[in-house]
Amino acid sequence: MHVGIDIGTTHIGASLFDGEREIRYTGPTFENRRIAGSVDGAFEQDPAAIERSVRLILESITGPVDSITVTGQVHGILYYDVNNMCVSPLATWLDQRSHIMIGGKSIQQLFADLTSFTLPAGYGFLTHFANLKLGLVPPDAVGFCGILEYITARLIGSPLSKSDPSCMGPMGCFDPVSKHYDPEIFEFIESGKISFASESCRPFEIAGYTEDGIPVTYPVGDNQAGFFASVADISSSALVSIGTSGQLSLFSASSDISPRMELREFLGLGYLHVGATMTAGKAYERLKDLFKEVCEQISGTEVTDEAVFDMMRKTGAAANGGGIICHPLFSGTRDDDRLKASFENLTLKNFTMGNLVSSVVDGIVGELKEFLGQDVSAGRVEKIVATGSSVQKNPLFVESLERIFAMPVIISTIDDAAALGAALIGAVAIGKITLEDKNSFVDILINRKKEKI
Repeated sequence: MHVGIDIGTTHIGASLFDGEREIRYTGPTFENRRIAGSVDGAFEQDPAAIERSVRLILESITGPVDSITVTGQVHGILYYDVNNMCVSPLATWLDQRSHIMIGGKSIQQLFADLTSFTLPAGYGFLTHFANLKLGLVPPDAVGFCGILEYITARLIGSPLSKSDPSCMGPMGCFDPVSKHYDPEIFEFIESGKISFASESCRPFEIAGYTEDGIPVTYPVGDNQAGFFASVADISSSALVSIGTSGQLSLFSASSDISPRMELREFLGLGYLHVGATMTAGKAYERLKDLFKEVCEQISGTEVTDEAVFDMMRKTGAAANGGGIICHPLFSGTRDDDRLKASFENLTLKNFTMGNLVSSVVDGIVGELKEFLGQDVSAGRVEKIVATGSSVQKNPLFVESLERIFAMPVIISTIDDAAALGAALIGAVAIGKITLEDKNSFVDILINRKKEKI
């Protein structure tokens, strides 16, 4: 049995693969809670609680385990001591401490001035630089890493000296072509005093073994793992994921990429060209909160989220947006978090609930479609594989994807594509299956799931 563990921003779960088929995971899943922040703008979680959740998941699996691979959220960092134990919270990818002002400039701007790298808030090196400036690096820390590397290190009993490029890139200042960090950065993060994994591992490389002798691969970021499990024909498909945020990912052998998209190394096979949005499903959820507040103010009673979502689906399906154009930049963009959301073409006639709902959905999908229109490799894309909670639960998003992308859309109903991708990576790593076997399995899985929709 190959186990993929997904340490998400909100939940921690698993997926299982026995070498021939996906096995439904029936064990526990856990909420990954935010904890009280240690500084303004902090978005932190408890690494010790995350480790306990992972070990409980592994303990719940009956039968022999052949491999373990960890995936999930990237960008964030935590500190560990000489005993390989965490000595700080995990500052996640949502962390904003780099916006704190020092001497009239944000820490983010100070970092850019010193290094010539402008990193988005939440990237690992920027968060570490902020901690240096704010005196928040624990005195007993000997190193820092992401949560995926930390949990992998805890499973094998020693810190990782290498990492997968999918985890290194989100730290910032990383070249996915050479697979090296820019050497300039080492001077400004005091790398001589505190260590981090600065070398890339080989694709599908085993990092070590558990006390029971189970192979544990180097962890892989959730974008790459999810693409691995969701797309069989990587040459002609793009993956659209709409959850809390949104991503459009397409495979290319070329490193030539639009300035608005991010180049990510993909398991030694080539590159993913990725366009990422900040809010996506979160924008739709915020609209739900507005309607819920109105309903409760009128009725004087509590209204369930599902009742409001159901109302939105019905009114949105009966509308066509009425010409309203929504730019759902409630949290800005990856390039500029100062940008704000807006609506255009509002009139007395089209300002209705249904049109607001459908225009927000189209705005979310349209923001992702813009990435495809800008990418040099987009011309060969013939179909969209769509995944994420928003797509799986809401037909409004499915209809919008088909209309705006104007090509076949396959809705993946895999419960956790990243976790399944991690399990498949483990199976490849120990030689249980080949890449061709993996593609055949994914193709069968997608078609089987499609028949059930």
